[in-house]
Amino acid sequence: MVSSINIIIPVSILYFFSFNNQVSVVEGSKREAQLYRDLLANYSYLVRPVRNPKKALTVTMKVFIQQVLTVDAKHQMIEVNAWLKYVWTDFRLRWNPLDYENITSVRFYGEDQIWQPDILLYNRYIEDEQESFDITYKTNALVYNDGVINWIPPGIFKLSCKMDITLFPFDEQICFMKFGSWTYHGFALDLRLDVVKGQEPSADLSTYITNGEWHLLSAPAKREEKFYKCCREPYPTVKFYLHLRRRTFYYVFNVILPTLLVSFMSLLAFCLPATDLSEKIGLQTTILLSVCFFLTILSEMTPTTSEAVPLLGVFFSALTFIVAISTTFTILVLNIRYRQITNHYLTPLFRSIFLEWLPWCMMMKRPDHKFRKGSSYRDSSADHCVQCAKNAELKSILRGADNQQQVDNDTLYPFPAETLSLSRKVGDVSFIYENYLLTFNPKVCMSP
Repeated sequence: MVSSINIIIPVSILYFFSFNNQVSVVEGSKREAQLYRDLLANYSYLVRPVRNPKKALTVTMKVFIQQVLTVDAKHQMIEVNAWLKYVWTDFRLRWNPLDYENITSVRFYGEDQIWQPDILLYNRYIEDEQESFDITYKTNALVYNDGVINWIPPGIFKLSCKMDITLFPFDEQICFMKFGSWTYHGFALDLRLDVVKGQEPSADLSTYITNGEWHLLSAPAKREEKFYKCCREPYPTVKFYLHLRRRTFYYVFNVILPTLLVSFMSLLAFCLPATDLSEKIGLQTTILLSVCFFLTILSEMTPTTSEAVPLLGVFFSALTFIVAISTTFTILVLNIRYRQITNHYLTPLFRSIFLEWLPWCMMMKRPDHKFRKGSSYRDSSADHCVQCAKNAELKSILRGADNQQQVDNDTLYPFPAETLSLSRKVGDVSFIYENYLLTFNPKVCMSP
């Protein structure tokens, strides 16, 4: 009997306390429900919460930047994860906490219950026509007993941002988020920045998560007012700037260093000997293809605009032009190198260019020209005629010699060793041409 009493008494006490708790919870829920009914009685969410319709309602705004998700320079778009904080006062949503079991705050969902400002992002980037212009997540608005309302909707915002990629990949970009009311002017809704006293207006970066490609340097804020010709009312907006700097570590190792190596190889192509020009052409062609490959990669990273061209792209284009010109001249030199007297004839135009003008421009000694002291020089064409006569006389003396056939066939024999050495220094083409004219064309020598 005693044991059963010992069991019944604790169970009764536990049931008594649990019943009292349920009663208090039900009573508290009734008080909160009564508070909601009292606040929304005769309440219209279409009416601005001001006592005087001629006065503007002040709404303060602050942005909490969470992360820079994407910076798309090709489409000139930036994607940011941020929280927006709006604070305003609604005099119709005030109550005495003592009348409602010390309830100091309640929550309302959406625009269908209480008035909310229609503030939107002006410079939103829209990819699809079916996307909504307002992409914030609809959260509850927290209302305090003094009528102050805090509304913090989060969202992932896509911004249109004009980017300057002249110094790519060592560039810095400045983008901004522009917010403003869509239907209210400044005399009805005064949009202001939530600024801490003694600090410059800026976005909150206390919860910012760093990005692997871009470094966020600062996020200052500014309030602006714009007047239109149609209306005398101002239209206030707030801008939150994002000062971004590109992290260049990836681009240095994947773009800059290979580019420098290819450029150095293009310079080494000029140091190759002229004995085997085919290998030089192969190297220059490979360099040209490499530069075109890097130029294609750069064009995929940068936007297709003519307002700004990256200096790296200008360098690639200049390097492509230099390598192409070098390859062209190498082919021309190779073509001239294998020309022989049996299959090519040196025209007077080429003779004048390569044996007269080019040596003069490069300050080289021209063949068959004798310089005297002074400012003039004497052409040795007359000496050629005298030499032709001496050579003919020498041949007539050697008619009966055993080496008559050798003298008749050897075109290089009549020239002395000094002239032969000088002509070979100038070029084999000029030497063969001169000997051919002097030996087998006696009409060149004019009688005095």
